Amino acid sequence: MRLAAALILALALLVPDLSSAQAAPPSDTIRVEGVEVTVLRTPLRFLDAPLAVSIRGEEDLRRARSGAFLEEALQGLPGVQVQNRYNPAVGERVAIRGFGARSQFGVRGIRVIVDGIPATLPDGQSTLDHLDIGSLGRVEALRGPASALYGNASGGVLSFQTRRPPVNPVLLEAEVVGGSHGLQRGQATASGTAGETGYLVTLSSMTWDGYRSRPQDGAEGTYGQTDRLGLNARFLRPLAGGSLAFTLNLLELDAENPGSLPEAQRELDTRPAWGFNTVQRAGKEVSQQQAGLRWTGTTEGWDLDLSAFWIGRYVLNPIPSDIIDLDRDAFGLRTQIGRSVDTGWGALQWVAGVEADLQLDERLNFQNQMGERGNLTLDQKETVRSTGLFLQGTLPLPAARGEVMGGLRWDHHAFAAEDRFDRGPTEADATGDRTMTAISPSLGIHLPLAGETHLFASVGSFFETPSTTELANRPDGAGGFNPDLEPQRGYSGELGVRGAVDGRASWELTAYRTNLQNELVPFEVPQAPGRTFFRNAGSSYHQGLEATLSARPVPGVLRTEVAYTWTDARFRTFELDGEDLGGNRIPGVAPHRARLATIWTPAGARVELAGNYLHGVPVNDMNTATAPSHTLWDLRVAAPQWTLGTGTGSGLEPWFAVTNLLDEMHTASVAVNAFGGRFFEPGPGRSVQVGLRGTWGR
Repeated sequence: MRLAAALILALALLVPDLSSAQAAPPSDTIRVEGVEVTVLRTPLRFLDAPLAVSIRGEEDLRRARSGAFLEEALQGLPGVQVQNRYNPAVGERVAIRGFGARSQFGVRGIRVIVDGIPATLPDGQSTLDHLDIGSLGRVEALRGPASALYGNASGGVLSFQTRRPPVNPVLLEAEVVGGSHGLQRGQATASGTAGETGYLVTLSSMTWDGYRSRPQDGAEGTYGQTDRLGLNARFLRPLAGGSLAFTLNLLELDAENPGSLPEAQRELDTRPAWGFNTVQRAGKEVSQQQAGLRWTGTTEGWDLDLSAFWIGRYVLNPIPSDIIDLDRDAFGLRTQIGRSVDTGWGALQWVAGVEADLQLDERLNFQNQMGERGNLTLDQKETVRSTGLFLQGTLPLPAARGEVMGGLRWDHHAFAAEDRFDRGPTEADATGDRTMTAISPSLGIHLPLAGETHLFASVGSFFETPSTTELANRPDGAGGFNPDLEPQRGYSGELGVRGAVDGRASWELTAYRTNLQNELVPFEVPQAPGRTFFRNAGSSYHQGLEATLSARPVPGVLRTEVAYTWTDARFRTFELDGEDLGGNRIPGVAPHRARLATIWTPAGARVELAGNYLHGVPVNDMNTATAPSHTLWDLRVAAPQWTLGTGTGSGLEPWFAVTNLLDEMHTASVAVNAFGGRFFEPGPGRSVQVGLRGTWGR
């Protein structure tokens, strides 16, 4: 009844005004003509990129979307898999070409950049709690190894960009969202240009009850509640012949963790939380502050890009076995110079730079006694110092026959642990250090074929260190860093073709193969359920195919998108407890994924119907269990903006969305190699969201 009432109310608001609405805003999901790709450090036209790149624009990031989940921003990108655990205590799992699927919290295997400032810490761990999804204006995904560009990543790079401040002196926006499972989100934004300074300041809050019921212990309500408060501020102004950008992010997050379930409870209608998680009050509290400063400009023919950042993050993280108290500070400096040199047949564009990062962690572990701190089990200070040197050049081929891009990067990571735990006279101190270095070359080529058809190919090597958490979590319970855990290394090649047809269609087809040594694999042990440890597999490979098509039968009114990804990720040599696992699929990676979306934009409205198919996901190294396949359909409808007044730029835009339209029982995510068969994290049933966005400008 509540669903029907919400739909009737939303349709009553939306439909009558379609005929008198203003003209449709442009949609720029895959508009390839003239679009520049910036994630490659050297700006290139999208069609000329020698690597596999995907772009999503503001229209597809914001309209009829709640801004509560990262999945909404990344859906439909080929090669990018998002497992929305609907559990902000651990975050959404993001993987590119299967890399990142091992992550039990945050993002691993992918370099993440937000407004030119890294969200990936020196140890390779990325946290996106601070990302203001509701203010995004653009997302770029670089698929494949990008070590020569950014370092310490296997899967690729995600670059998030906040929308630029408008030229209006003042533009005020407010949005309220309500939905199933107690979702309430509000966002207020002030943006504009004052003199030469552009500004965008956003304050957002979200509360969510979650959909996981408490176990049958007499308690009522749900377990998985979330409270989030964030501030995002960005200022831009001309300075010294260039542009200076200042970014500030503040975050307060408090979330309960309902955990994963065994097979017997996976399909229960109640979608319960795991009982041990509720007893031990598993969850996460985060307080984070982040500031970044970046200047870009040209001086006497030299292109300069200078940036600095600081991150302060405090995390209190009760998991079923322990309570983790982590106080972290991270600092970074980046300097990049570039120049264009005439070669006679074109300009050689080269860039070189240095990156220096420092990460300081104060880590305390306590026994978890029903959510209260028990005995102290670990007290150590962890330090990560990383340095990266890189050189990259883009050279046009003679007679405008294409471009070649080459890169070389050197990375040095120094991990140190100072053991401050009183171990008594009979146990050795665990103070120690680890050093990991790599040289990573890459080479890419782009060749234009007939018309707007383009061929591209690339090869490269990559290097990815374990994070401090992965090194500090030792199955033997000792302090310091795990001496047996090594970085994963590998090399990858890809071949692709992309093109456009008369502005009515754009498409891309890419095949790739990646070979790895020492792939990092998560697991749990009986004495610490819910805590993730890591080991190295001997060797493995990831290979696959990515295809995407965007067709516009009626430009500006009707668009259809199709995306398909095949990922074959397997162990080559891996022996575990005397069993040969060679040939088994790497857990957490779906072999097949597909998406079909139709977007209709009549007279400024937007109606989007999308179906997402996910093939069965293996959940353990032995491949003895699999999360079943499923297909979910989503419907999103946004009205044209109702103009208020004349020529003021003010108006209201109501919208609604129904996710999991057919109410399919499904597994939203998996916990790889979880102890006791608790592999499955169920997703919510049919859910409704209703929102209203208002703008006022002059």
